[in-house]
Amino acid sequence: MKIKGQKIEGPNEALVVIPRAKGDLVFKMQAVLDMTEFDTLCPEPTPPTIVRVGESKGSPDLKDKKYLAEFKIYSARRFEFLILKSLQATTDLEWETIDMLDPQTWSNYQSELKASGFTDVEIGRLINGVLEANSLDDSKIEEARKRFLASQLGVEKLSSSQTDEQ
Repeated sequence: MKIKGQKIEGPNEALVVIPRAKGDLVFKMQAVLDMTEFDTLCPEPTPPTIVRVGESKGSPDLKDKKYLAEFKIYSARRFEFLILKSLQATTDLEWETIDMLDPQTWSNYQSELKASGFTDVEIGRLINGVLEANSLDDSKIEEARKRFLASQLGVEKLSSSQTDEQ
């Protein structure tokens, strides 16, 4: 795919730098483009079906307590997977207690970070970096819109000055 002849390549990325006395820690986050691995390891839970009198086909019981508990775990694991997969773009990052093939270990990322001396604020910055790489927020869209409009204003000024010269 190209826009104005420029090939668009690679997923969005974000950097988070955490200063340390022995040298800055640089984390690179990359957008996760494919959740197939997650879907294979963690299938979405399905709610039980309720069949009411007079109905031939049941409807899902989205208020079932067991289903809601399973869905809460599923949602947490999906977010943990997104964090860990995004952070895989960080060169030489190794987890000691996390196995990407074992979803039950994914929640260990916070305790590992804390054990390594990261504060809650620093962990929050890392999570924000993951969100930055994987989504757009209104402020970024507005900044991009302003840059675009400013570039268009420059093009208009350039074309009107060229017309005046002729």
